[in-house]
Amino acid sequence: MSSQEISTQSTAAADRDLIFVVIERHRELSAHYDAALSVSAKLDKGSEFDTADEISSQRSHALAEHANVLIRSAPTTIAGVIALTRYVGSLREWELPDDDAWYRVFLEGLADAIDGIAMAQRLGRDGD
Repeated sequence: MSSQEISTQSTAAADRDLIFVVIERHRELSAHYDAALSVSAKLDKGSEFDTADEISSQRSHALAEHANVLIRSAPTTIAGVIALTRYVGSLREWELPDDDAWYRVFLEGLADAIDGIAMAQRLGRDGD
């Protein structure tokens, strides 16, 4: 499958379920934070380190804020449920919210999303 086909599929999926946009943004923020940490790790104490450390701190904050958005986001399609579940399951600890009970919020939201999707499907079948 070509990268253009994958991109087209990703765009089509995002049109149906915004969870794909939320996941992609989290992926970008994780990469930005990881890159900033890589720079900081190579520097000795001093002004360059302080600057790099400040950038790392800002990116960490942005990632933490979006991690909270991620776990509170509700997919609207079964494909979105699967993608979100797999994505969250693949995350490293530093990519997740600091709150030890984040998984409760995530699982409750996921259950509500699945229930909503199932209800919409039932209504769709009943309306035909």
